[in-house]
Amino acid sequence: MKCPICESDQLRKNGRPKGRQRYLCKACGKQFFEPLGPQSLSRQFTESELSAAIPQEIAPATTTKSCGIAILLLDAENLKLNVHTELFLASLCVYPLQVKVAFSNWKNLSTGKLDAELYDRGYELIHVPGGANSADGKMIAFGAAILYRYRDVREVFVCSSDGLLNHLCNQLQNQGLTVFRVRRQNSVLSIDNCRSGDTRHYSCDREMEIPSFEELAHQVAELLQAEHKSIEERIARFSMVAQFFKERHTIAFNSVSSHGVTVSESVEPGVSAMSEAPLATVVVDQNVAQKPDIEIVSVVNSSTIDSLDVFQIKILEIIECAKNELHEDTVSLVRIQKDFLDKYKSNADLVVKSFLGKNSSLLKYLQSRSTVFQVKSSGQKHQVAIALA
Repeated sequence: MKCPICESDQLRKNGRPKGRQRYLCKACGKQFFEPLGPQSLSRQFTESELSAAIPQEIAPATTTKSCGIAILLLDAENLKLNVHTELFLASLCVYPLQVKVAFSNWKNLSTGKLDAELYDRGYELIHVPGGANSADGKMIAFGAAILYRYRDVREVFVCSSDGLLNHLCNQLQNQGLTVFRVRRQNSVLSIDNCRSGDTRHYSCDREMEIPSFEELAHQVAELLQAEHKSIEERIARFSMVAQFFKERHTIAFNSVSSHGVTVSESVEPGVSAMSEAPLATVVVDQNVAQKPDIEIVSVVNSSTIDSLDVFQIKILEIIECAKNELHEDTVSLVRIQKDFLDKYKSNADLVVKSFLGKNSSLLKYLQSRSTVFQVKSSGQKHQVAIALA
């Protein structure tokens, strides 16, 4: 197949609008559709279908006028672009980036093998003699007449940090083109849309776009919220450990004498008498401080939670409240223990033990009520959900 305009065979596929294969001629830059085959020509079109097909299928020149391309002009002596940066620039323009031109004195040793690298990446290389602003001058002369070389150009990237290129940007913008001014400061690339005034920033070190202040503030807020949730879980776990410590403390030293000199039989042998005396004294003081907590637990158990059925209702209420707050179907066991402690001033494990014995716990209780609760384990973490009826 050859181009119907210049008869060149240098073609590439360029989409299939409405099921018809479209080609782009690399020689003249024009687009055309694949000719209709015998089967397509034998099909009988209605008058409305034929009138609708004429401007799209029979008149490729009209379709070509509506298409456009983007061009990148690079001052290779002033700014260097890698493949990832080019892809980012191509994502900013509306039209495909098809033409890339680089200007430099390629005999200069500072460019090294840059000419071979750029050529492999599809750049057209333009050599300029040595001298100050020589590449800038050639770039301005080339860009000012860019519409005579490329009729379909709609967007132009002017890649140079030299202020002299402002004249070229103004000239191209006056010709109706959308101009992107690309400049680099340290490792940050700034891309200014001269038409809309928008500015985008790209980190060359991280090879990613730098977010705006609003996006960064949103990310910081998300991180703070996640950290706050993590702190709440650690506090709940610490509270649970503290309650267990109190319980173990009471069991281990429940036979301390009123004078604070006798230790219960649960103390391991080998502890010296010198260490036992001050420890027993501390135990007596802490037991006195624990009396209000024990009274609170007994009040809760006797007045508000007097049976396992009532306890089950309280746990269901806590899970429902946590689900509505977290917008999730499952709630962590640590969260349930924390909310129960905050609401009823009592440890849920102690309440279960008061009904089922010292070997019981909230986790074992929830696992035993499989018709009401669903417990999912992941390592040492447990998630609880309400079983579906």
